[in-house]
This record gives sequence, C-alpha cells and structure tokens, in this order.
Amino acid sequence: MPPSLHADTNTGRFEGLKGRLCLMALLAVVCTLLLATSTISASIEAFRKAHAGAGNMRQFTAIFDAANFISAERGPANNLMTASEPKRIEARLKWRDVVVSTDVALDELERRGIPDAMIDDVRARLAAARTLITAIGQQPRDGRRYQEIHAAVDAMFAARDSYRRIIEWQSGEILRRDPDLATIVVQGIALSDLREYAGRLGSYLIAPMAAGTAVTPQDIAASSVARGRLLEVWDLVGPRSALPVSDPIRLKRQEAEDTFMRQGLTLIDEQMAIGSRSGHFSLDGVNLTRRYVALMQPLGELRNIYMSEIVSQFETREREAQFALYRSGLITAVLLMLVLGLVAAVQIYILRPLLRGAQAVIALADERPADLVSARGEVKEIRRLYGAIGILSHRLGERALLTNQLEILAATDGLTGLLNRRALEGQAAAVAQDTAQYLILLDIDHFKSINDRYGHPFGDTVLRTTADLMRLSAGQSGCLARFGGEEFALLLEGGSLAEAACMARKLRTSIENSPLKAPDGAMLTVTASFGVAGGAHLPWNDILVHADAALYKAKDAGRNRVRVFRAPV
Repeated sequence: MPPSLHADTNTGRFEGLKGRLCLMALLAVVCTLLLATSTISASIEAFRKAHAGAGNMRQFTAIFDAANFISAERGPANNLMTASEPKRIEARLKWRDVVVSTDVALDELERRGIPDAMIDDVRARLAAARTLITAIGQQPRDGRRYQEIHAAVDAMFAARDSYRRIIEWQSGEILRRDPDLATIVVQGIALSDLREYAGRLGSYLIAPMAAGTAVTPQDIAASSVARGRLLEVWDLVGPRSALPVSDPIRLKRQEAEDTFMRQGLTLIDEQMAIGSRSGHFSLDGVNLTRRYVALMQPLGELRNIYMSEIVSQFETREREAQFALYRSGLITAVLLMLVLGLVAAVQIYILRPLLRGAQAVIALADERPADLVSARGEVKEIRRLYGAIGILSHRLGERALLTNQLEILAATDGLTGLLNRRALEGQAAAVAQDTAQYLILLDIDHFKSINDRYGHPFGDTVLRTTADLMRLSAGQSGCLARFGGEEFALLLEGGSLAEAACMARKLRTSIENSPLKAPDGAMLTVTASFGVAGGAHLPWNDILVHADAALYKAKDAGRNRVRVFRAPV
C-alpha cells in the first residue's frame, strides 16, 4: 500500500485493510472522474470532427455524381440528334432515361442544402438545352442543320458550366470547415473535369457529322482548348503524378491511359482530320458516340474508385472515433462501478481470491480453462497469487505466439506470401479420394534472362506480381502456392479438367496483359507456360507428374501457352 494509505495513528480509521481500501476507493473515484472528463471530451471532439469529415466527403461525392449525370446526358443526346429514322425512338427513350437520372440527382442536391438559386440556374439551362435537343430529334435527318445542333451542344456545355458554380461553392464550404481537405478537393475536381473535357472533345464533332458539313475552324479551336485542359488535368491525376495511390487506382489510371489517352484521343484526331478536309466522316454520330463513350468509361470509373476510397477512409475514421467514444464512456462507467463497489464487495473481491487464484494457476499450467472459486486470504498472498497468474499467462501467450509463427513460416513462401510446396501437398492429401482435384503448374518464361538482365530485385518483383495476379484471377477458386524458383501452382478441388484448363488460360491472359515497368524504364511483358492435369481417384504423385509433363509440352511448343494432360484412351 502507498504510505499515504497507511493507518491513521490518531483515529484508527485507516488501520485495517477495509479502511485503506475505502480511502483508495475515494481517491480512485476522484481521479477517474478527472481523467474521464478529459478523455471523453477529447473523444467527443474527435468523433465530431470525424463525423463532419465523413459527411463532407459524402456530400462531395453526391456533388460529383450529379456532375457526372449532366456530362453523361450529352452522349444519349448526341445519339438522338444524329440517329437515323429507324433508331430515333430507341435513342429518344435512352435519352429520357438519362434525363430522369439527372433530375433525380439534382433533387438529391436540394435535400442536401445546396442553394436553390444555383440549382434553379442549372435546371433552367438544362431545360433550354433539352428543348433544342427535342426539336432536333423530331426533325427529319436531312433537315437537321449545323447551327441548330451546334447550339444544342453549346447549351449542354452551358448547363455543365453553370453546375461548376455548385462544385466551387461546395468545395469552398468544405475547405472552410476543414482546410486539411484541400488535396482531396483538388483531386476530386480534377477527376470530374477529366471526364467532362473528354466528353466535350467528342461533342465538337457531332454537329458537323449530323449536318454532313466539314469541321469548322471554330470547332477545331474549341477542341484544341478542351484537349489542352484535358492534358493539364491528366498531369495532375495520371500515372506520372507524384501522389500516392492504392493498387485499384493505380491499375485504373493505367487502364485510362491505355484506353482513353491513346485510343480515345486517336479516334477523335482521326475523325477531326477527316472531317476538316471533306466533311465526309468514316463514322456517323451514333457509332462515334458508342465507341467514344466506351473508351471514356475508365475515366469515370477512376473518379468513382477515388471518391469511394476517400469516403471509405473517412467513414472508417468516423466508426473508429465513435467506437473510441463508446469505449471511453464504457470504461469510465465500468471503472466507477468497480471503484464504488470495491468497499461493499471487499470480502468477495479482495479476501477470497486466494483459492480461486491458486486453482487458476494450476489450470493455466495444465493448459485447462481456469475454474475460479471464492477463497479467503491476505493481501500478501493475493499479490503472490496474481503475480503467478501474470507470469503463467505471459509465458503461455509467448508460447502460443511462437507456435503460430512457426506454423506460418512452415506453410508459406516468404517472398510471395503464397503457400509453399509442402503446404500445398498437405492440402492435396486432405482431399477425399473420390473427389476430383486438378493441378495447374505454371513456369515464368525466360525468368533467368530477366534476372540476368535486370537483377534479382526486379526478378523478385516479377515473382510477387505474378503471385498477386494469380490471387486476383483465381479468387477463392483453389489453393495457390509457389512451387519453387519461378514455378507456381494452383490446386482446384472438384469441377472438371476443362474448367481447370479454362482457369489456366485466364491466368495466362492476366499475366500477359499486365506488363511491368523495368528498371530501365521499358514496359516488360511477362509470360508463363502452363501445364494442367488431374481427375478423380488419381494419386497426388501421378497428378504432379502429369501436370509437369504438360508444362514441358507447353514450353516445347513455344511457351506462353496452356497444355492439358489427357490420359490415353
């Protein structure tokens, strides 16, 4: 006991254990209340900030969702203005569906507190644009004029430009509440602008295509401005930007660069060049819109992934802060209850734990659950008892942790995190004999050449990337393992040999279509050869030998292919 809690020599009130415990309880209550006040106040403030941040991000996402609907409305509108007579009804129905989605998104913004004047301005401009589009869509195709279509396209641009006031207003509100969100705000606006400017590039061709006229110098100039803005935004969010990103964003940015920044811009350049010379395009407006919208899809998906991850991060912080607040309140309540009940329950909680503690020590030593019972004892013995319990619990915890680590090391490959060969063979042995199982062996082609040319660190990167691609492609379909060196394996339980071969082809395509950036800056295409074998009532060794034989056939046939072992009839 602390000296301050020893017996009061004048009154004798604190000479016994009960008196000292009463004084300790009183001091503990005071300290607990002081600590609880500080802790809970901090937890409340942390939760308030996290809750506000999550709300800001959800609001921000809703703002960009509505912006995307407005931008996306141009595609069906362009189809309607350029569609032939047989396809006009279908084009009109699709456009109306998108119009409804846009209006629903704007209604949601009204419920979220966006100023009515801003939304009303956007609605008015949309209504004006839709009126022009409807009128053009009702005219015979030969009667559609360049100026009318150009005016309708410009009206849609004006509606989207008017909506930018909402984005800027909401961004200002968010930064006013939390200036630390500046990077996220800038990134969100950039990703939204990326989709918008990409869409405008295609829309500048619609009026000349629909009217059968050459692209005007004004259209060329406007397209050049939009392209310049697009490239500026892409520098902020593209693969060469310095901002840290997750794997899904990195992969989607690469897809956007491969799909839109190369193929999409090339498509626009080709049509712009043809149309500026003669006015006779190689595509009509409907087909151009269809192809171009498909090429733009990764841009919208990139924005969605980014905003989804940001919202998820903030919601996680909100949940953690809420849990911390609940935990602080619960701990405070529990501590107060324990302290206040200590004096009344001194016989139960202080003087009787000896026997219960002794039995607990024995139970822990025998690796049995502790069955504690009440016992009477003295303070010195209680201290010894709980010291023994602490030692035993600590040592048992160390032993369990060490055992778990040894089991993990024995079953996994340290470089890739996959099962090792021994663990995979154990999985195969556990499969019932009457259950079909199939083994896919793959060997990275020319792996030694990769190591020799780029070094072993890059070779390790190739191995880890291959393992990641196998996880992504196989999902929960089977057991993955590194068999040794550059050789990997996938064990499938059930199904058929044809399904196993199909999975092998899927893995082969995934690896081939995922080039890596080599140390010298070149994009290196990695390929692998595959051998597939298996069936029901087959010993593991036979399956392994057959798969290995099929793998060597794949190599002999030129590598980067799949070969299936089929037993002779």
